[in-house]
Amino acid sequence: MRLNDDVELGDGSPIIYIRSLSLIACADLHLGYEGVLAKEGVFLPKYNLSFIENEIKKAIERYKPKQILIDGDIKNEFSKVYVEEFNEFMDFMKFLNYYKVKVILVKGNHDNFIDRLKEPFGFEMYKQEHLIKNYLFFHGEELPKSKKGNFLIMGHIHPAIAIYNAITKEKLRCFLYGRFNGKEILILPALSYYAEGVEVNNLANNLNEISPIFNIIDFRELEAYCLGEDETLYFGKIKDLVF
Repeated sequence: MRLNDDVELGDGSPIIYIRSLSLIACADLHLGYEGVLAKEGVFLPKYNLSFIENEIKKAIERYKPKQILIDGDIKNEFSKVYVEEFNEFMDFMKFLNYYKVKVILVKGNHDNFIDRLKEPFGFEMYKQEHLIKNYLFFHGEELPKSKKGNFLIMGHIHPAIAIYNAITKEKLRCFLYGRFNGKEILILPALSYYAEGVEVNNLANNLNEISPIFNIIDFRELEAYCLGEDETLYFGKIKDLVF
Protein backbone atom coordinates (compact mmCIF):
# COMPACT_ATOMS: atom_id res chain seq x y z
CA MET A 1 0.00 0.00 0.00
CA ARG A 2 1.35 3.42 -0.98
CA LEU A 3 1.37 5.94 1.86
CA ASN A 4 2.60 8.59 -0.57
CA ASP A 5 4.75 8.76 -3.71
CA ASP A 6 7.89 7.76 -1.78
CA VAL A 7 6.82 5.53 1.13
CA GLU A 8 5.19 2.14 0.71
CA LEU A 9 3.72 0.08 3.55
CA GLY A 10 4.27 -3.65 3.19
CA ASP A 11 1.21 -5.67 2.17
CA GLY A 12 0.42 -7.44 5.43
CA SER A 13 4.01 -6.89 6.54
CA PRO A 14 5.52 -4.61 9.24
CA ILE A 15 8.23 -3.51 6.77
CA ILE A 16 8.23 -0.25 4.81
CA TYR A 17 10.04 0.73 1.63
CA ILE A 18 11.32 4.24 0.94
CA ARG A 19 11.87 4.59 -2.77
CA SER A 20 14.15 7.66 -2.80
CA LEU A 21 16.51 5.99 -0.29
CA SER A 22 16.32 2.49 -1.82
CA LEU A 23 15.77 1.40 1.78
CA ILE A 24 13.54 -0.98 3.69
CA ALA A 25 12.96 -0.33 7.38
CA CYS A 26 11.57 -2.33 10.28
CA ALA A 27 11.65 -2.18 14.07
CA ASP A 28 11.51 -4.26 17.24
CA LEU A 29 12.84 -7.67 16.23
CA HIS A 30 13.64 -8.83 19.80
CA LEU A 31 16.01 -11.58 18.70
CA GLY A 32 16.59 -14.26 21.31
CA TYR A 33 13.12 -13.85 22.75
CA GLU A 34 12.31 -17.54 23.15
CA GLY A 35 15.71 -18.33 24.65
CA VAL A 36 15.47 -15.56 27.23
CA LEU A 37 11.97 -16.66 28.29
CA ALA A 38 13.12 -20.28 28.55
CA LYS A 39 15.55 -19.20 31.28
CA GLU A 40 12.48 -18.03 33.22
CA GLY A 41 10.64 -21.30 32.70
CA VAL A 42 8.43 -20.11 29.82
CA PHE A 43 8.86 -22.27 26.72
CA LEU A 44 7.74 -21.12 23.27
CA PRO A 45 8.33 -22.60 19.82
CA LYS A 46 11.50 -21.15 18.35
CA TYR A 47 9.94 -19.32 15.44
CA ASN A 48 10.79 -15.63 15.76
CA LEU A 49 14.05 -15.56 13.77
CA SER A 50 12.72 -17.62 10.86
CA PHE A 51 9.60 -15.43 10.72
CA ILE A 52 11.70 -12.25 10.64
CA GLU A 53 14.05 -13.57 7.98
CA ASN A 54 11.14 -14.67 5.81
CA GLU A 55 9.48 -11.24 6.01
CA ILE A 56 12.73 -9.47 5.16
CA LYS A 57 13.50 -11.92 2.36
CA LYS A 58 10.12 -11.18 0.75
CA ALA A 59 10.72 -7.43 1.06
CA ILE A 60 14.22 -7.67 -0.43
CA GLU A 61 13.01 -9.77 -3.35
CA ARG A 62 10.12 -7.40 -4.00
CA TYR A 63 11.85 -4.02 -3.65
CA LYS A 64 15.52 -4.91 -4.27
CA PRO A 65 16.74 -2.24 -1.80
CA LYS A 66 20.33 -1.17 -1.38
CA GLN A 67 20.01 -0.82 2.37
CA ILE A 68 18.00 -1.96 5.37
CA LEU A 69 17.47 0.05 8.56
CA ILE A 70 16.45 -1.58 11.83
CA ASP A 71 14.83 1.08 13.98
CA GLY A 72 15.70 -0.23 17.42
CA ASP A 73 15.37 -3.29 19.67
CA ILE A 74 17.10 -5.81 17.48
CA LYS A 75 17.63 -7.90 20.66
CA ASN A 76 15.38 -8.59 23.62
CA GLU A 77 17.11 -8.31 27.00
CA PHE A 78 17.81 -4.89 28.56
CA SER A 79 20.77 -5.39 30.87
CA LYS A 80 22.92 -8.05 29.20
CA VAL A 81 23.42 -10.16 26.10
CA TYR A 82 22.37 -13.77 26.56
CA VAL A 83 24.07 -16.39 24.42
CA GLU A 84 20.73 -17.05 22.70
CA GLU A 85 20.56 -13.40 21.64
CA PHE A 86 24.18 -13.41 20.51
CA ASN A 87 23.72 -16.55 18.42
CA GLU A 88 20.55 -15.28 16.76
CA PHE A 89 22.16 -11.90 16.09
CA MET A 90 25.11 -13.65 14.41
CA ASP A 91 22.79 -15.79 12.30
CA PHE A 92 20.69 -12.76 11.37
CA MET A 93 23.68 -10.68 10.27
CA LYS A 94 24.96 -13.57 8.14
CA PHE A 95 21.51 -13.74 6.56
CA LEU A 96 21.62 -10.01 5.71
CA ASN A 97 25.20 -10.23 4.43
CA TYR A 98 24.06 -12.89 1.97
CA TYR A 99 21.84 -10.30 0.29
CA LYS A 100 24.65 -7.72 0.22
CA VAL A 101 22.53 -4.85 1.53
CA LYS A 102 23.94 -2.06 3.65
CA VAL A 103 22.79 -2.58 7.25
CA ILE A 104 21.97 0.36 9.53
CA LEU A 105 21.00 -0.11 13.17
CA VAL A 106 19.44 2.62 15.28
CA LYS A 107 19.92 1.43 18.85
CA GLY A 108 16.87 1.12 21.06
CA ASN A 109 16.54 0.65 24.79
CA HIS A 110 17.06 -3.13 24.47
CA ASP A 111 20.26 -2.86 22.42
CA ASN A 112 22.97 -2.68 25.07
CA PHE A 113 26.32 -4.42 24.59
CA ILE A 114 26.09 -5.00 20.83
CA ASP A 115 28.62 -2.30 19.89
CA ARG A 116 31.42 -4.87 19.85
CA LEU A 117 29.69 -6.73 17.01
CA LYS A 118 29.83 -3.74 14.65
CA GLU A 119 33.38 -4.39 13.44
CA PRO A 120 33.12 -8.06 12.38
CA PHE A 121 29.87 -7.50 10.48
CA GLY A 122 30.49 -3.98 9.17
CA PHE A 123 27.07 -2.50 9.91
CA GLU A 124 26.44 1.15 10.75
CA MET A 125 25.11 1.89 14.21
CA TYR A 126 23.61 5.03 15.73
CA LYS A 127 22.37 5.78 19.22
CA GLN A 128 18.64 6.48 19.34
CA GLU A 129 18.34 8.43 16.06
CA HIS A 130 19.68 8.80 12.54
CA LEU A 131 18.88 11.31 9.79
CA ILE A 132 18.91 10.24 6.13
CA LYS A 133 17.99 13.13 3.84
CA ASN A 134 14.50 14.21 4.92
CA TYR A 135 13.81 11.10 7.04
CA LEU A 136 14.61 11.10 10.77
CA PHE A 137 14.62 7.59 12.22
CA PHE A 138 14.46 7.27 16.01
CA HIS A 139 13.45 4.42 18.27
CA GLY A 140 10.92 6.20 20.45
CA GLU A 141 11.64 5.86 24.15
CA GLU A 142 13.25 9.30 23.88
CA LEU A 143 12.34 12.33 21.82
CA PRO A 144 14.77 12.93 18.95
CA LYS A 145 17.33 15.63 19.62
CA SER A 146 17.63 16.63 15.97
CA LYS A 147 15.23 19.26 14.65
CA LYS A 148 16.01 18.26 11.07
CA GLY A 149 13.91 16.02 8.89
CA ASN A 150 10.26 16.51 8.06
CA PHE A 151 9.32 12.82 8.09
CA LEU A 152 9.82 11.01 11.41
CA ILE A 153 9.85 7.22 11.64
CA MET A 154 9.88 5.34 14.94
CA GLY A 155 9.21 1.96 16.54
CA HIS A 156 9.09 1.05 20.25
CA ILE A 157 5.30 1.27 20.66
CA HIS A 158 4.34 -2.06 19.01
CA PRO A 159 1.01 -0.49 17.95
CA ALA A 160 -2.08 -2.65 17.45
CA ILE A 161 -5.81 -2.12 17.06
CA ALA A 162 -8.16 -4.20 19.20
CA ILE A 163 -11.46 -5.33 17.69
CA TYR A 164 -14.15 -6.75 19.94
CA ASN A 165 -17.39 -8.61 19.50
CA ALA A 166 -19.63 -10.19 22.10
CA ILE A 167 -17.39 -13.24 22.43
CA THR A 168 -13.83 -12.59 21.33
CA LYS A 169 -11.16 -9.96 20.87
CA GLU A 170 -8.86 -9.71 17.86
CA LYS A 171 -5.66 -7.66 17.81
CA LEU A 172 -4.28 -6.38 14.52
CA ARG A 173 -0.81 -4.90 14.33
CA CYS A 174 -0.81 -1.55 12.65
CA PHE A 175 1.18 1.36 11.32
CA LEU A 176 0.26 4.73 12.80
CA TYR A 177 0.55 7.80 10.59
CA GLY A 178 -0.10 11.46 11.18
CA ARG A 179 1.12 15.06 11.05
CA PHE A 180 2.18 17.54 13.70
CA ASN A 181 3.98 20.90 13.65
CA GLY A 182 4.49 20.70 9.88
CA LYS A 183 6.06 17.23 10.09
CA GLU A 184 4.86 13.73 9.26
CA ILE A 185 5.28 10.77 11.60
CA LEU A 186 5.04 7.04 10.97
CA ILE A 187 5.14 4.51 13.82
CA LEU A 188 6.11 0.99 12.77
CA PRO A 189 4.54 -2.19 14.13
CA ALA A 190 6.91 -4.71 15.70
CA LEU A 191 8.50 -7.24 13.38
CA SER A 192 8.87 -9.77 16.22
CA TYR A 193 6.51 -12.69 15.77
CA TYR A 194 5.64 -12.72 19.46
CA ALA A 195 5.00 -8.99 19.90
CA GLU A 196 1.20 -8.82 19.87
CA GLY A 197 1.20 -5.09 20.34
CA VAL A 198 -0.18 -2.32 22.51
CA GLU A 199 -3.88 -1.59 21.95
CA VAL A 200 -3.65 2.05 20.92
CA ASN A 201 -7.43 2.37 20.69
CA ASN A 202 -7.81 1.35 24.35
CA LEU A 203 -7.82 4.57 26.37
CA ALA A 204 -6.84 2.61 29.48
CA ASN A 205 -3.35 2.33 27.97
CA ASN A 206 -1.54 5.53 28.92
CA LEU A 207 0.60 5.90 25.79
CA ASN A 208 2.59 8.91 27.01
CA GLU A 209 4.06 6.62 29.67
CA ILE A 210 5.34 4.38 26.87
CA SER A 211 6.79 7.15 24.69
CA PRO A 212 7.19 10.91 25.28
CA ILE A 213 6.17 11.52 21.65
CA PHE A 214 2.58 11.38 22.87
CA ASN A 215 3.17 14.43 25.03
CA ILE A 216 3.53 16.52 21.87
CA ILE A 217 1.15 14.79 19.46
CA ASP A 218 -2.45 13.68 19.93
CA PHE A 219 -2.49 9.95 19.25
CA ARG A 220 -6.27 10.11 18.67
CA GLU A 221 -5.59 12.00 15.43
CA LEU A 222 -3.23 9.34 14.08
CA GLU A 223 -4.46 7.06 11.30
CA ALA A 224 -4.22 3.28 11.60
CA TYR A 225 -3.12 1.02 8.75
CA CYS A 226 -3.66 -2.54 9.96
CA LEU A 227 -1.86 -5.68 8.81
CA GLY A 228 -4.15 -8.27 7.28
CA GLU A 229 -3.51 -11.44 5.32
CA ASP A 230 -1.13 -10.27 2.57
CA GLU A 231 -2.70 -6.81 2.61
CA THR A 232 -2.61 -3.63 4.65
CA LEU A 233 -5.97 -2.00 5.38
CA TYR A 234 -6.82 1.60 6.23
CA PHE A 235 -8.88 1.73 9.44
CA GLY A 236 -9.21 5.49 9.86
CA LYS A 237 -8.31 7.66 12.83
CA ILE A 238 -7.77 6.28 16.32
CA LYS A 239 -10.40 8.65 17.73
CA ASP A 240 -13.03 6.77 15.71
CA LEU A 241 -11.82 3.39 16.98
CA VAL A 242 -11.54 3.98 20.74
CA PHE A 243 -13.47 1.94 23.27
